[in-house]
Amino acid sequence: MSSAPLETISANLVIKHINHLPRPSGVVSELLRCLDDENATAGELARIIARDQAMVARLLRIANSPFYGLRGRVESIPNAIAVLGQRAVLGLATASAFCGAFEAVAVDDFKIEIYSRHSLASALCSRGLARRMGISEGSAFVAGLLHDIGLLMFATAFPGHMSAVASYRHEHGCARHEAELAVAGMDHGQIGGILGERWYFPASICAAITNHHRPDEVDCSELACAVHLGDALAHAMDLANDPQEAVPKISERCWRKADLAWRDSQEIFAEVEQEFAVLSQALLN
Repeated sequence: MSSAPLETISANLVIKHINHLPRPSGVVSELLRCLDDENATAGELARIIARDQAMVARLLRIANSPFYGLRGRVESIPNAIAVLGQRAVLGLATASAFCGAFEAVAVDDFKIEIYSRHSLASALCSRGLARRMGISEGSAFVAGLLHDIGLLMFATAFPGHMSAVASYRHEHGCARHEAELAVAGMDHGQIGGILGERWYFPASICAAITNHHRPDEVDCSELACAVHLGDALAHAMDLANDPQEAVPKISERCWRKADLAWRDSQEIFAEVEQEFAVLSQALLN
């Protein structure tokens, strides 16, 4: 007896099942508002972070790591902002919040550790690209961190679809997002964009999440291009130790828009490898 056909995933269906994922805390919403507000002050950021003591502890551990090579000990969040910079602390705080929120997600056949490691690597690669492209490093870091959040929705709310996607990929030898479109009618980028809108992420970050696998189908922003390329560079580095995922095809249009030389990618690899070792210990363990 054949199984019933899977329901096509729509925006309404995603919204209906949104409670399968832990909702980001109010602290996260305020951090993202600061990210989108050029007038946000260091004092305001410090007050928001102070409301989450687990986040404070993680950030101070990161700030005092040998990677940053600071002479004195960082004892407070205002001190961390002063020595690391407001945008750097904002990005790290957002990473801390999401890693903490999603670490308890447990689904058969979905390895949250691989997901988290690739997300962090993509965030660092996207930020390195943004620095060279002259766009917001903080927005690129956060968008890179959250670009695959739709995968969590697939795993928790639509496990039948996820299993069918795996079978389709095995049979057709295609990329994950192509199999998702064939099986479910929507890929994880599009699902992630819907989640971002419902959780009031900045519009630029929602667009980057939505389009990170299809930058040539829409008029992508420089931020979306940075995330598309950052995802590819992170897969190339394979810091997530994921044998099932190949390096995705890179959009030539995005590469031209980024205007990068090959040496830029080599420099990003070196930078990311060093910082990933520090941040993965602080955020993912």
